[in-house]
Amino acid sequence: DLSETDEVEGYRYLTRLLRLALEMNIEHSNASHPSFYSLSHETAKIGADNPDNIYLNSNIDGSFSYEVYGNIGEVDYLSFGLKENRYSIDGTMVSMGEIDLSLMAVKEDGSFRLSLGPEPTSQNYLHLPPEANMLIVRQTYSRRMHQKHSVVHIKNLGKSEPTSLLTAEDLTRHLINSLAFVRGTAGTFLAWVKEFKENHKNALPLGDQSFFQAAGGDPKIYYLHGYYDFKDSEYLEITTAIPECEFWNFQLENYWMESLDYRHNPIHLNSKTAKLDTDINSVKIVVSHQKLNIQNNIITEGRSNGAMLLRWVDARDCPIPDIQIKSITELEVQDA
Repeated sequence: DLSETDEVEGYRYLTRLLRLALEMNIEHSNASHPSFYSLSHETAKIGADNPDNIYLNSNIDGSFSYEVYGNIGEVDYLSFGLKENRYSIDGTMVSMGEIDLSLMAVKEDGSFRLSLGPEPTSQNYLHLPPEANMLIVRQTYSRRMHQKHSVVHIKNLGKSEPTSLLTAEDLTRHLINSLAFVRGTAGTFLAWVKEFKENHKNALPLGDQSFFQAAGGDPKIYYLHGYYDFKDSEYLEITTAIPECEFWNFQLENYWMESLDYRHNPIHLNSKTAKLDTDINSVKIVVSHQKLNIQNNIITEGRSNGAMLLRWVDARDCPIPDIQIKSITELEVQDA
């Protein structure tokens, strides 16, 4: 049974998915004239979106060639992934090729060029297979509000088809595809959260990484998904070793796997914002429903249940956290 919060947020989630789907299928549908949009941001979210990320998506055609160019800014991690977006068909988004900043040549001023196509046209290159229909750019920032963001553009290197007026047939197709995207996306992540609720409750196991990659995950990231459910008088204490890695973060989500409102509440921590036990290279995170007077405390905003996720980015190994449920009487509650 869903709580009232889960139910009303579910309806909101569907409106958000529809908003994203219309943006993707109507406003940015022309792969001959590619442009970037975002399938996850502050007010519309999909599948455990990362609060430390700025996501960019572009609809592409595997028979074309493209150039992606810009400046990396002060990004901590930057990756480019070619995908076959099948969310509207079977809820999957399989990787067709990936490259990240560690494998790219970047000029001293931060500028870069990346070619996508059958043959390389620049030093940085991703082979573009015929099935690929989406490019995903992940920009990760440890302190997103205080760092200079990357600037990324895309252009078609071939002869672009002339733009044409919207027809009734076009609009009908776009609307049908948008509704199918909503259905496929919601179905995929609802199945996930049911699995986490049954088998990952108050735990962060490794899980089947190929399963997560099939929905569009970055192959360089270990995804440790879980489901929290604890009383108002309790909190979760999550303790884990920190592997040698490029970046890590931990976040809280609602039942629909939307990250919580990171604009206004402390709902996630990362490798720069968390306070570590440097003697043993570990971190202890406290998850509570309301703010507590303790370091590394993040909150569920008052909801009793939802999903959660730990990411290890380009990690040498994959530590599994220890999670304990403790009584809130052991801590001092902050004044509201």
